Amino acid sequence: MGIGHERFYFYPAAAPTRTALLVRVVRPTAPNFAEPAVEFAEALADAKAGALAWAWSGAGEAGPPAPLGDFCLHLDEATPEDAELLAFHGRALELWWTAEEEQPAAFAVGPGADEEAFWEWLAASLDDDAFVGRLRRPATPIPVRLVTEADARLVDTPLLLVDDVDWLTAEEFDRLYHGGLAALTARPPATSPAVTEAEFRAVKLGLVERALADDLARGDRRAAAFRASELARFDPPAALALIERLAGSLRCFDDRKGITWALAYALHRLRREPGRAGLLERWRAASDRLRRDVLAELEQLDRYP
Repeated sequence: MGIGHERFYFYPAAAPTRTALLVRVVRPTAPNFAEPAVEFAEALADAKAGALAWAWSGAGEAGPPAPLGDFCLHLDEATPEDAELLAFHGRALELWWTAEEEQPAAFAVGPGADEEAFWEWLAASLDDDAFVGRLRRPATPIPVRLVTEADARLVDTPLLLVDDVDWLTAEEFDRLYHGGLAALTARPPATSPAVTEAEFRAVKLGLVERALADDLARGDRRAAAFRASELARFDPPAALALIERLAGSLRCFDDRKGITWALAYALHRLRREPGRAGLLERWRAASDRLRRDVLAELEQLDRYP
């Protein structure tokens, strides 16, 4: 799978006095056609989860604990139950647990005011109806400690926080792919001082900005156009400025179709940004084909939330 997503790893309690850990990390985007990139994305998610569990498990010199397994869900932060699992910082939660009778590592864990609500939530959060049907009933209440990437100082090792393998330089990817990732996670990360949202976003923004600078230095306007939607997550005004810049700098040999879609998608992601309205007004008054095409594509995208 090439698309980046939130992944959850479950670590059973190591002792009766400890609490099970539910560790949430980002499995970064990676191109499906590049097997080493996909392998690295998987390895990065595993390594981050192990480092976070190590920091919170109290395992010390014993090293990172082994997870029972991992799983992915379709979550919506606008839903209160999902918002708990998507919180910036983790905390103690009361969830529900169930697994396949013959395969305990095939499990599901999630929220619900009662067991019926849990099963309803699970059906809505997973695509695999057959898997849900194999899970043991009744489910069991279980206390867990949700741990996120902000619950330890991964910000001190920024390369662990890439949301896209393409944010890495070729040299960094080669080094991390060939043993460097293990070196970065050879010790548990510190859990203090606490990571702030501003600090976390600044690290992510720095990674996007340097990747964008490389795109522009190479004259790769298509890559820069796709980067605009990533920049929109962390610095909307800068993303709008980039969109304006790219729209006025295309060359005859550029991939106009790809750039058109990328700029429209970035503008769609900026639909709540106040500065977008002024840009759209200026573009509607323009007569060039590129801007008209972007606006037409944007109209289609804006029909969906």
